[in-house]
Amino acid sequence: MSKRQADDCSGNTSKKRCLEFKKEWLTGWSVATDLPHASGQHVQLGEIFEFSESRGVTCKICVKAGATSEWTSGKTWTDWKVEHLKKHLGQKAHVDFVTKLKNQSRGILKSMLTESKEEREMRKEIAQRQQATPDDVKILIYNVLLAIKINSSMLSVQDIHDHVGKYVKIPESWRSKNYAFEFSECVNSVVKTEMFTEIRMQLTTP
Repeated sequence: MSKRQADDCSGNTSKKRCLEFKKEWLTGWSVATDLPHASGQHVQLGEIFEFSESRGVTCKICVKAGATSEWTSGKTWTDWKVEHLKKHLGQKAHVDFVTKLKNQSRGILKSMLTESKEEREMRKEIAQRQQATPDDVKILIYNVLLAIKINSSMLSVQDIHDHVGKYVKIPESWRSKNYAFEFSECVNSVVKTEMFTEIRMQLTTP
């Protein structure tokens, strides 16, 4: 095959070879395959594969499953064909990873359906913490320090949160007094560590 023939490979058959990967394959070709969230679904190749000039082709499913292979680090060929991508979908390793992700998804769904009210509230609270920005956390810490500064009870921090919440966005669950006690304990821990270190240095220094 000449270079000119190889470059001109946008025909209707997936078996034609190209010297370079054709990005339109990801949107122009579709295939019926099992996905972690559906079985036998007809999808574009772009929903499963990604391509970059530097790495080559990677399989999104294998990457998400934590696999270590050419399909996660970047797969390349000297002759590119759509058939290579389609063939990967039938390989045992890929099928096993689809099954793995399906089982994980089912496990999460099952736990959500059987969790108690307390477990659900804790899950939401943890999710909110993970989405918090440094500025959000600074506001909460500032409110706790303000209560300490004015020699007020930790129970009053909730009122401070409610007042500040009129001007800045503070998630409702974050206004709980539990956060106040938690931040207070963190502050106390740091202060105590610094004080004990200073005392130790004074006692051990000649």
